[in-house]
Amino acid sequence: MLPYTVTTTCFRCCRSVGPWPDGPSPAPERNGKGWIVSILPHLEQQALYDEFVPFFAGDFFTGYALKSLGCREPLKQQLPVLQCPTDPSAWQTSKSQFELWGIEAALTSYKGVCGDSRLAGSMHPGSLPDCHIHGGCNGLFFRVSYQQPQGLADVLDGTSTTFLIGEDVPAHNHHSAAYYANGDWASCHAPLNYFPSPPTPDDWPNVVSFRSRHPGGAHFCLADASVVFINQAVDHGVYRALSTKNGGESATLP
Repeated sequence: MLPYTVTTTCFRCCRSVGPWPDGPSPAPERNGKGWIVSILPHLEQQALYDEFVPFFAGDFFTGYALKSLGCREPLKQQLPVLQCPTDPSAWQTSKSQFELWGIEAALTSYKGVCGDSRLAGSMHPGSLPDCHIHGGCNGLFFRVSYQQPQGLADVLDGTSTTFLIGEDVPAHNHHSAAYYANGDWASCHAPLNYFPSPPTPDDWPNVVSFRSRHPGGAHFCLADASVVFINQAVDHGVYRALSTKNGGESATLP
C-alpha cells in the first residue's frame, strides 16, 4: 500500500482531470491527468513528475495533453510503489487500457475509492444516480474531482472508518492506467474480490471495483492514513458504508 506520507497529502493535491466535458464546471481543455501524477513528488519521483508537466496543457481527446506523442515515455514508467508484489499483472505495461488503446501504459494496483456508485446499470447494487460521470460521489476519488476538491472536512463519517484507497488487479480491469484520470479509481458496488471466470476486464460497469491476489481479502488505506485488511466475507452493506464519506452510517471496521 502507498506510504503514510503520501496518503496524508491526498486531500491537498490529488485531483483527477477527466477528459470529458462533464461535471458542474468543466475546464475548456481537459488533460486527463490522474491523481497519482500529483503525488509523484511525494514518492521521490520529482523527475518523472517534471516529465508530465509539459503535458498538463492541451486537450486529451484531440491528441494533446497526456495523449500527446511526447508523453508516451512517462505514461509507461512503472513504479514498484504502485504495484502490489502479489499480483504479476500489475508489473506489466498494457496497451489495452480504456481511451489509451494501443498506447503502452504503466498500471497501478491502487485505486481511489469513489464510494459505492452503481456504475452504468451494473448488475451489482449501489448508490444512485451513478456519479462517476458528473461527480458528486459519496466517496473521495472520482474522475472530475478537480471541479469538486475533497478535504478532511468532507469526511463526516469519520476518517478511521472511511476508505481512501484500495487494491485492484489490473488483469481484471482495463481501467488501470496508473497516470490517467479514468484508470485510478473504482467503486465498492461490487462485492470485494469479485473475480469473473474467465476474466472480463472490459466489462467496466461490473469490474471497476476492488480485489487483490491476497488470500481472503484486500488492503484498504483509510482517510486517517492507516491501512487495514478487509476480509472478502465482509457484509456487503458494511463494505459499502465504509466506502462513503458522509452517508451517516454507523459502520465499524469488521
